[in-house]
Amino acid sequence: MTEENTHQAGAKRLGDYLVISSGTLQNAVKKQGQILKLGLPPKTIGEILLENGDITQEEHDNAIRRQRIDRLACSPVFSMLSKTELAAISSRFVEVNVPAGRQFIIQDEPDPTLYIIANGKVEVYRTNLDGSHLHIAYVEAYEPIGEMGYFSGGVRTASVRAVNNVECLRADYSALTHYFEHVPRVAHAFMQIVEQRRRDTEARIQAHQDS
Repeated sequence: MTEENTHQAGAKRLGDYLVISSGTLQNAVKKQGQILKLGLPPKTIGEILLENGDITQEEHDNAIRRQRIDRLACSPVFSMLSKTELAAISSRFVEVNVPAGRQFIIQDEPDPTLYIIANGKVEVYRTNLDGSHLHIAYVEAYEPIGEMGYFSGGVRTASVRAVNNVECLRADYSALTHYFEHVPRVAHAFMQIVEQRRRDTEARIQAHQDS
């Protein structure tokens, strides 16, 4: 599969993995929007389809599993894994929805989890001693978030907030240790990302101090 085709697969919505009519799917999307407008806790399309009786729990779980595998295949950390390996590691992840504006990683707090952005955009920033924020980077679909904490005892080195509504995959570091330490392909890709982001962060901090 080419990189373009892989990213197209990762961009597929849950409805693409279900045998339902377009009208049924549109009704679920409409209801999802109404829930957000009312300020109620957000629900996924899958949860709404389940509540409406449009799909079974088995259909929902199978669709989630297939979508999760495709999304992980797009991540630079896991893209070199085979379909069988992706299916195995996908069981370590769960889906998380973060509404726009919410801070879901807090600098200096313990949080030993890795996120993969599945859809949306987040901002990474550090809080200075005077309370001001130093922008570090924007991170978008298929990139990991929280990777630096793996080497700092799970303590966050920066904060992250959702710029828009974000869908993530989340897994505990402990569930991924085997891959990061004993699967060379994953370990190498992971370390490349960690080192690049460490350099970028240090450059941002230095530029701020020099200004």
